[in-house]
Amino acid sequence: MRRIPIALAALAAAGAVAMAPLTTAQAASAVSLNAPMARAGEVFTCQEVDAQLPDVFARGCDTGHWGPVSNFLINSRDRTVYHCATGWAEGSLWVRGQDCRRLQSS
Repeated sequence: MRRIPIALAALAAAGAVAMAPLTTAQAASAVSLNAPMARAGEVFTCQEVDAQLPDVFARGCDTGHWGPVSNFLINSRDRTVYHCATGWAEGSLWVRGQDCRRLQSS
């Protein structure tokens, strides 16, 4: 009969460990596993481009990527090209770039 209380105590201790809050490092690791990865070096060609430097917003783009992007180019229909350091793409709907600069038109 003494084995049952010992087994229950061990089970309770295991449950307490499982229920313990994550440390900051564990939580950051779990979040980073679920976060989308930034893609670098993308080139987006878009139907509409509105540049209010250093920000550029473009619609109707030729991408299926959703999520963060970095070090990328946005090409407009009139062949104006913008290089952006960071941004976000929502598939073909839109791309937003920050810290952008206009490059020579091709």
